[in-house]
Amino acid sequence: MKGMLGADLGGSAIKLIFHRNDGTMQTQTWSKAIRTEHELTEVIAAFLMQADIAAEDIEGIALTGVGSSFIRTAILGKTPMLIDEIQAIGIGAQKLSQKQDILAVSMGTGTAFVRADNHQILHLGGTGVGGGTLAGLALRLTKTTEIDAFAQLALHGKLENVDLKVGDLTQKEIKTLPSDLTAANFGQLNTWGSPADQAAGVINMILETIGVMAILALRLENTKTIVLTGMLTKLPQAQSVFERMSQLYAVDFLIPPNAPYAAALGAILASEGLDRKD
Repeated sequence: MKGMLGADLGGSAIKLIFHRNDGTMQTQTWSKAIRTEHELTEVIAAFLMQADIAAEDIEGIALTGVGSSFIRTAILGKTPMLIDEIQAIGIGAQKLSQKQDILAVSMGTGTAFVRADNHQILHLGGTGVGGGTLAGLALRLTKTTEIDAFAQLALHGKLENVDLKVGDLTQKEIKTLPSDLTAANFGQLNTWGSPADQAAGVINMILETIGVMAILALRLENTKTIVLTGMLTKLPQAQSVFERMSQLYAVDFLIPPNAPYAAALGAILASEGLDRKD
């Protein structure tokens, strides 16, 4: 069946999605940065072969992400449409979550906060804390940039061996500050912690930092819905960390299906909208 191909060329990975005309999707991620037409053509060709998609079934190609600015010529005989990344993030998050009034959080190499409602999509800001931070700290702690292995190691760690909790500082009950709330990431000075403890602390610090920044970004907004997208949504710790933050701060953190591919899907949807306007 025919459809559109979307590619999100990120700082450290490329996310591909084939969106069929019946609404079904095929996805694939490569952990490499793409900066040339030749590399992109090779990766797309491999994706099509693995997914059993014929090249002639591709009706158009939409690109977004920091790497898309390097692509200047046709891919597989088609001139790709370049889509602004902020627009792609907002539109893709709206589609995947089936909600229109949201804060979209794109957790890639860094993290971007995008306000999307029925009227506009606006970049609120961002942080350098993201997947690149995780890969860099994993390398320095365990000599590997294999995020999956680092995340699995972290599952065996204990946060109390590296993080300072509110309960470590006071015996008094504070209504808005539960005793097990993080008071200081890596603030526990009485123990060094095992490699697993340190891995758990790193992942928790990155996810909590992004979550708190997202909550602060909503202070002047009307919505309480935060849609998480990007590769960090695949971390096995993500669901529990953000569920906990939802309860603490009275907001709704959502991780929709296919969250890592929100920008790639948004690029397709934005390109179709632009085509209708032409």
